Order: sequence, then structure tokens, then C-alpha cells
Amino acid sequence: MKSDYEKNYDFSKLRTFAFKTDRASNDPLSTNTIEAGRIQSALAAQLEANGFSQSENPDFIVAFYSRTQQKTQVQSTGFGPGFGGFGYGRGFGWGYGIPGSGRWRWGLGPEIWTTNYTQGCVMADVIDPRTNELVWRGVVKDTVNGIGQSEKQANQAAKDLVKSFLKDAKKVETKKA
Repeated sequence: MKSDYEKNYDFSKLRTFAFKTDRASNDPLSTNTIEAGRIQSALAAQLEANGFSQSENPDFIVAFYSRTQQKTQVQSTGFGPGFGGFGYGRGFGWGYGIPGSGRWRWGLGPEIWTTNYTQGCVMADVIDPRTNELVWRGVVKDTVNGIGQSEKQANQAAKDLVKSFLKDAKKVETKKA
């Protein structure tokens, strides 16, 4: 979870919110309305649970985005006797030993394996509707399966984002006091 915020913004004035729903044509959520609805519902629930309410005339606007990206992780046990050889690497994929004299040397090389996974991220922006300026941004990354965020993952992402937003807002208020 990463976030950044406007250090001089008065977050204490924020009580009501609305969602920015218009999307660029290259935004995956413009065509995946199921996932967009899931993330929006999760964010609304978390904001409302923390004392904010939706409004036609909001104090802040929430924009959110979702992305997925294929990733590969390479892992190794390192060098040493008993760690090399050709075989399964901890159930993740094939490992191998270092070849020597045209053959595999059992037990003398590292065991290496790769894991392919999908990394998803949900990013939320808090925008001041009067100036249209970004005052807070948070990004949460997670490993996802299937098409995109599950309901559980969307709920956890929303919880993490709102928690970080409240923490950052409190930092600004503490500094001003």
C-alpha cells in the first residue's frame, strides 16, 4: 500500500463524497462494469463506515482505477550440496542443477524455479471538486486470479485505501494543531 497527499490541504472539511464515473476508453473498467461496480460499492461502504456520506454536492470526489499485469517471480535455494539436481522446486515449477561436462551434476547447483501470477492494483484518487486538483492518491497491489478483483479482494483493497486516507488526513491535522 502506497499513498501520497497534499501536505497543506484541510482534510477536516471533508464530510461528503461522490464518485467520478466517466472513464477513458482505454480504461479496463470502462468495459468491465462488474468489477467497477464491485470496487465502487466496496469504497462507498468503507467511506460510509468511517462517517462520510454520499452527496450530489460533495466535499470531495473519488476516482478509482484498476489494472492487472502478468508477473514472473524467480526463486532459488542458492548453492550448496543437496540443493541442486533436477526435480520439482517446492511445488512451484521445475528446478535445475548447474550443468558440467555436458551433464547435470546432482546436488552441486542451486535449485531455481519460477512462478507466474497476475498482479492487480486498485488506485483511488481524492479530488477537490472546487479546484479539480488531486489532494490524495493511494495504490494497493495484490495477487489476483481469474479476470480481475474478487469481491473479497475489492473489499480488502477498499479497506486498505480508506484506512490509509484517514491516516494521511490525520497526519495533516496533527501538523496544523
